[in-house]
Amino acid sequence: MIIAITAKEASLQSEVDPRFGRAAHFLFANSQTGEVYAHDNTEGINASNGAGTGAAQLMAEYKVDVLYTGSVGPKAGEVLEKLKIKFHENTSGTVEEVLDRLATDINAQAEAGGQMETVDPPENDAIRLAIPADSGDGLKAQRSGHFGKCAYYILVDIKDNQVQQVTPLLNGGHIQGGCFAPVMLLNGNHVKQLIVAGIGGRPLQGFRETGIEVFSGEGQTVEETVNLFLNNQLSPISNDQVCGGGPQ
Repeated sequence: MIIAITAKEASLQSEVDPRFGRAAHFLFANSQTGEVYAHDNTEGINASNGAGTGAAQLMAEYKVDVLYTGSVGPKAGEVLEKLKIKFHENTSGTVEEVLDRLATDINAQAEAGGQMETVDPPENDAIRLAIPADSGDGLKAQRSGHFGKCAYYILVDIKDNQVQQVTPLLNGGHIQGGCFAPVMLLNGNHVKQLIVAGIGGRPLQGFRETGIEVFSGEGQTVEETVNLFLNNQLSPISNDQVCGGGPQ
């Protein structure tokens, strides 16, 4: 699912721009890859006319499924409806707050007809564990210290305290400071537990709200960390263990 949000600045911390056609920026979030990217709308701002319908056509070019903004004019609304792009008006707050709400609202994703899943669900009632890594080399991969900006997540399916399957999941990346992307990506790929070297308060809250239990763990490789987990040597991260306000 591709989500578009009008923004005053090219940042997840930006306030939602109440304008549609003449919004300063559009931020697009891909719930399948976890990627969030910005589009400068200078052309729309400077348009002498037709800014709204032009923006609606831009949504189609980006294959947007659902749009969040302040107000859509009648002509732009007609174009969006013909393109079968759902839109929600009177959106307020920051872009990140909108995406965080969506991360915990599976019904909103289903309403837009999108698919988040890129990896098949675990088989035989196994529990899926995710560990940030620097490469896609499975259990041999080196762990990454940055859960949001890691190159891969290594997904480890465990049942009866035994590893059943190991799958690398490419991390699409996200705009600095945003916690939406990893929450959506891992939740959409059936992850129930996550082991990190460190995490901030906002992403920790996002994972908890989607039912993903977060552990603090050591280990140089994914395999070392998994072994610690299997031997009950890791504990769920507590609120006093969260990092400061820097990007993860």
